[in-house]
Amino acid sequence: MEPAKRMSNSAVKVFKVLDVLSRNFFHGFSPTEISRETGFSLSAINGYVNTLIEAGYAERIPETGRIRPSTRYAKQAVQILHAMESAQAQVSQIKSRLDHSISIK
Repeated sequence: MEPAKRMSNSAVKVFKVLDVLSRNFFHGFSPTEISRETGFSLSAINGYVNTLIEAGYAERIPETGRIRPSTRYAKQAVQILHAMESAQAQVSQIKSRLDHSISIK
């Protein structure tokens, strides 16, 4: 059981790094800044960042070497936004139908 717990703990740490990166899509963060924000060591940050890069969720800015979320991550955020807008439209339609049926009675 212990190895599975370590994997889960590592995944949580990778997501924490991604949370930090998501605060600055344009300029990104240096590994030192990520380390300061998370409290993780620089060597751990390098591993977590490499995992995010390999998975397509982060990228290095060629000109600066800083790390930022990838466009894949941004696209997922947009998909979530569209799903929420669609759900809101459906709720509005249901509310409108209910309001209409109540006013007929």
